[in-house]
Amino acid sequence: MLAGAFAAVVFSFLTGSAFIGILAAIAAAVLFSLFYSLFVTTLKTNNFAIGFALNIFVSSLTLYLSRIMFPGQNAFNSPKIAAIPKCKIDFGIKIVNDIFSDFSLLVYFAFILVFLISYVIYKTPFGLWLRAAGSQPEALTKSGKKVSMVQYAASAMTGVLCGIAGAQLSLSNVVMFSKDMTGGRGFIALAIILISNGKPLTALLLSIFFGLFEGISIQLQSTAIPAQFLFMLPYLMAIGTLIVMNVTKTKKEKMHSLNKPKTMKLNGRLS
Repeated sequence: MLAGAFAAVVFSFLTGSAFIGILAAIAAAVLFSLFYSLFVTTLKTNNFAIGFALNIFVSSLTLYLSRIMFPGQNAFNSPKIAAIPKCKIDFGIKIVNDIFSDFSLLVYFAFILVFLISYVIYKTPFGLWLRAAGSQPEALTKSGKKVSMVQYAASAMTGVLCGIAGAQLSLSNVVMFSKDMTGGRGFIALAIILISNGKPLTALLLSIFFGLFEGISIQLQSTAIPAQFLFMLPYLMAIGTLIVMNVTKTKKEKMHSLNKPKTMKLNGRLS
């Protein structure tokens, strides 16, 4: 996401086109996603270790390139950076307009993507291969499909989505690039994936939920509440939600094990 945000700003600034900035963000994110897959899928290294290493690498790389291209700055802002156009929809009711109108085109596209991806995952052969590549790779291999190819395809698709997210962040939320501007949003996304168990519609609802708390933290910055606590709020909610979900899951598993019929061994026979 951070690589996408950086590429979007650079190419939007150089070309004066937000669309080219979005394409550059997608290309950069896909490149790093495939680089990640090289280690995880081909070289069989630990995915979390490579993920953390890649995060540190991209953070340092974008800061280094930013200082080379825009000397002496940890952030870059210019009127030459073309922002993503916003879509104003008049629903005739002010409160509805405030909630659903005046967002960038990528926001509305993201909602469409949720349903499109849900269809691909659950209604197409590729979606079945995709789910099997993660949960039952042996079964996918026996069916004649190459697990590694499906995993690389999944990684490339992830890169497209991360690139779109980075472009939205740097060309719409704020029209600039700054050091580590993603601010841990990738970890929030990871928490959402774990909580939702990878289900797109559930992930959408959780994303809106965490976005709400981030919005609340921004609105409360004018109060006497310490800013550091407000910045922690969305992440505290992510941790709290994970804890609640894990506790609930553990209780369900215990109840399931208690309700399972027990077998008793009598005289060498099971009854």
